[in-house]
Amino acid sequence: MSPETPMPNASLNSPAAISPATETAYLHGEIPLTRAMGMEVAAWDGRTVTLTAPLAPNQNHSDTAFGGAISSLGIMAGYCLVHLLLEERRISNRLLIQKSSIDYLRPVDADMTATACLPEEAVLAEFLDLLLRKRRARLALHTQVLCRRMLAATHTGLYVAMLY
Repeated sequence: MSPETPMPNASLNSPAAISPATETAYLHGEIPLTRAMGMEVAAWDGRTVTLTAPLAPNQNHSDTAFGGAISSLGIMAGYCLVHLLLEERRISNRLLIQKSSIDYLRPVDADMTATACLPEEAVLAEFLDLLLRKRRARLALHTQVLCRRMLAATHTGLYVAMLY
């Protein structure tokens, strides 16, 4: 494809808003674990996404959240952030997580919230440019998982986007 030929579905200048309810329905349909966990997209403002998950379906034998559920919520916040970014710009994509690391800071004994924010504009522009030129790009994201409005875990993920 020549540089002057636009990529299909790659409108970067006119993002189409996607509601939290629409993204939640997408997740529940495409990633069944999100439905089983009761995960929902609570907010999306174009830069920050917030996911929630109740304690009950994610509870372990100690009446706290299972570590895998906390990790999954952190991973999915980053995944949603990249998915929303690309979908709103009409860039058809496939997403994978390449690396994942989580630090558990305190027990989660109530409903959980995870928040991920887009990186600074220069990093984001480089990611989008590379994706459109090379059809693949990586983006490192940091997520905070909170319980009772206190930081309970931090997640770092390296997400791979591929044009589809």
